Amino acid sequence: MIQRWVTRLVLCAFCTVLPVSGLFAEPLQIQLPAEPTWFDPLFLEDGAALKIAANTLGTAYFYDGAGERQKGLIDGCSISRNRLQYTCRFKKDLVWSDGKAFHAEQFLLALRRLTGNPVRGALSHLYPPIDMKKTRVLDARAVEIHLREQDEQMLNWMTTPPFAPIRPDLVEHYEKTRSPVLPTLGAYEVVEYRRDSHLLLRKNPRFHASDSVTIPEVMVRFIADEASLYPLMKSGKIDILTRVPTLQQKQVASIASLVEVPVEAVTYLAFNTKKPPFRDRDHRIAVRNAVLIAKRAELAKLLGTGERGAPSFLPTLLAPGGYRREWIITPVKTDPPARFRIQSDSGSRNQTMLEFVQSGIKDELGWVSELELLDWKAHYARLKSDPAAIYRFGWQNPISSASIVYDVLTTDSPNNFTGWSNKEYDALVEELHQEPLLVKRSKLIYEIESILWEEAPVIPLLHQVLRFGVSKRVSGFRANPFGVVLFRELRFEDTPKN
Repeated sequence: MIQRWVTRLVLCAFCTVLPVSGLFAEPLQIQLPAEPTWFDPLFLEDGAALKIAANTLGTAYFYDGAGERQKGLIDGCSISRNRLQYTCRFKKDLVWSDGKAFHAEQFLLALRRLTGNPVRGALSHLYPPIDMKKTRVLDARAVEIHLREQDEQMLNWMTTPPFAPIRPDLVEHYEKTRSPVLPTLGAYEVVEYRRDSHLLLRKNPRFHASDSVTIPEVMVRFIADEASLYPLMKSGKIDILTRVPTLQQKQVASIASLVEVPVEAVTYLAFNTKKPPFRDRDHRIAVRNAVLIAKRAELAKLLGTGERGAPSFLPTLLAPGGYRREWIITPVKTDPPARFRIQSDSGSRNQTMLEFVQSGIKDELGWVSELELLDWKAHYARLKSDPAAIYRFGWQNPISSASIVYDVLTTDSPNNFTGWSNKEYDALVEELHQEPLLVKRSKLIYEIESILWEEAPVIPLLHQVLRFGVSKRVSGFRANPFGVVLFRELRFEDTPKN
């Protein structure tokens, strides 16, 4: 999943708090540093969108606050012996928030969209190979899914937004407008959207597990200005910060709880291998050697974000138990290139990170570089058209699978902007995707990491740890390895018990 791990221009520091009826004078207030780029479930791919979708979309399965896959809209799925047929039965009496009854045809429509839509999302090439000619609805509550090939991640993919049931009228709405104010099968529905400002979510009284949802309204506020976060939390206008700025940690800790959550995400530098100087592998290795593993740990300490130096591309949470790889640094000699650019999205964390890298390259190699910091949209657009010689990027898993992390660097990945391609690497990633045995998976990971080390298309820098600030009036807080907080798990401290 593409990460918005940076602050952008100030979107809205002070949004109007809408009064609500009930026990509290205002809803639960949650800050996000960026606004979703899409709301149509078929195209959701950024971190902000997925955090909201997990609370507003109904899916067959979902990941709870501990990262465990749970049944959502379904009673269960039976799998054929050849693992090509999945028969799924949905819960009885499912109803959309506007009172319309659920039908299995709405799940089939979602499958038709993700297999047949000509506009391809960033993750669409990873989806299971569904055979829509055989896939069918059995009755109002049951569907039979047929795959052309086995996919060990099928049930995990059914936790993601593109697999969420959808109605024809909702598809038409998404095609005509960007508004997410729509009926839902999820725990919360969006009742108000103000661009560059906020989303107001209200409890869905028709949600199949409505009794478990105790907070009636949630205000999700898009606030990128780091300087405003502590004052907003201190004044009671924010209950949960999704990222606590390093310089405000002590202040926030004095009024709230700090919660650190390791997530399945990696921050890395990537080379544009389509152009000199980094078309040459030795130039890439020279820079990689200048940013040694020990220096990555130093960088993590400097940032003070709780992140950890990355000894491998694969996030530690996904590494097999006991997995460890020691790298041998082989010096290379190269002529210094002309001045080159290092590109990133903006934000204090990223600027500090790149200045550290820039200094290390100059100290170790004597090479001079320029930093180019852009807002996220400009950065991402530039990567698609003409990335700088080196660029910063981040990748977070949408499902718990090591192969999905590595896929971002495969030849066909729409998020591989390096121009680097390796057929052996591609084949190993595909094999890893289907391999259920831990011993074989460990061997494949070893081989994949070896190729990345020898070819050096990227330099893994950090494995991400999110640091949340949680108001003392909130209990039940958990964030899973995808950085998602389920609002239905939260409680106000003085909420009366049922």
